[in-house]
Amino acid sequence: MKFQNLGIIQARIGSKRLKNKMVLRLDSHRILDWVIKRCKLSKSIDKLVIATSTKTNDDLICHIANENEIEFFRGSENDVLKRFYLTYKKYNSSNVTRICADNPFIDPIELDKLYDFFIKNSLDYSCNHQQKFKNKYPDGFGAEIFTSEALNKINEKAFLSHHREHVTSYIYDNLNEFKISTPVASEKINFPKLKFDIDTSHDYNYLKKLVEKGVHINSSAEDIVSIAKKLITY
Repeated sequence: MKFQNLGIIQARIGSKRLKNKMVLRLDSHRILDWVIKRCKLSKSIDKLVIATSTKTNDDLICHIANENEIEFFRGSENDVLKRFYLTYKKYNSSNVTRICADNPFIDPIELDKLYDFFIKNSLDYSCNHQQKFKNKYPDGFGAEIFTSEALNKINEKAFLSHHREHVTSYIYDNLNEFKISTPVASEKINFPKLKFDIDTSHDYNYLKKLVEKGVHINSSAEDIVSIAKKLITY
């Protein structure tokens, strides 16, 4: 069976700046649970899987995948592009959405808007999480998507170590080789200075505060921004 849009969540237990962040709790759910459960609500992703490493520590990632009834693929810890590529090859999809497990507030509505924009404009690559394209999205709601042809090209041409460590860095270093455009955030979430990903203990404490103020696992991006704005002090 060939899927139209494969969603691949990249997740590992190992983290230098925030130990075991994938299993830290927000409300009653682990960070990775938030990502999986919210991505499952996307209408544009017709297959959702996790790509993790073969390290023993990441057995826990596979356990969480099983609990959430999604499949996983295990590959190289350091050659992340190879791990990602082999995951895609296993499931055979026309397009691939790359989802970072550092984004517990990833929004399924915004994932669907990204996919629709990508298809409508016949792009090789698009995203709604990179400020370099001035799309005015807060950090933490979005993802990136590319065609299978673009992913094949990246895997064939990426030889530098940093191109293998970061799945889409080859694209950013060779923008002229791809047809790229990005959607712009709607007015209600057009607050690019807001940040909702998790990388440090400071990030974690901030996300916990948002949950205390009313953010829950089914909150929309608009609701999350609305609550976050109330916490801003000038």
